[in-house]
Amino acid sequence: MNQPDAEQFWQFSEQHYARPGVAQACLQLQDEHGANVNLLLLLLMLEERGVTVEPASFMPLLARRQGLFNQWRRLRRQLKATLHNDDYLQLLQHELELERWQQQELLQQLELSPPSPGSGGLLTYLTLLQVADAPLWQLKLAG
Repeated sequence: MNQPDAEQFWQFSEQHYARPGVAQACLQLQDEHGANVNLLLLLLMLEERGVTVEPASFMPLLARRQGLFNQWRRLRRQLKATLHNDDYLQLLQHELELERWQQQELLQQLELSPPSPGSGGLLTYLTLLQVADAPLWQLKLAG
C-alpha cells in the first residue's frame, strides 16, 4: 500500500472534519479522553483505504508533543474573549500550522510502522483511551 503523503492527509482531514458531527465528536474525545484529533483522522483515513495500524506505536510521539499542544490550545481559549478577531484568527492559523506539522510527524511514524490490510485501528485507539461505547464513537467519527 502506498503511504499517504502530507497533502493527501491534510485534504482528507479538512474534508472529513467538516462532515456533520465529526468535529464535535473529535473535540469531545480530545477534551474528555485526551484523544489526539490528528491520530483519529489518520486512523479514519487508513480505515477508508482498507488498512490498519497499531495505534500504540504513535503514543510516544504524541506524549512528547502533548504539552505543547495543550498549552497552545489553553492560551488560545483564554485569549479568545480579549483579542480582536484578526488577532484571534492569527492564533488559530498558527494552531493549524502546528496541526499540519504534527500530521507530518505522524506520517513519518507511519513509515516506521506501516499499515497492514484490515481494520480496527480506530477502535483499538478508542479502547486504549478507555472510551466507553467505543463502537458508537467510531460511528460518530465516521460522519
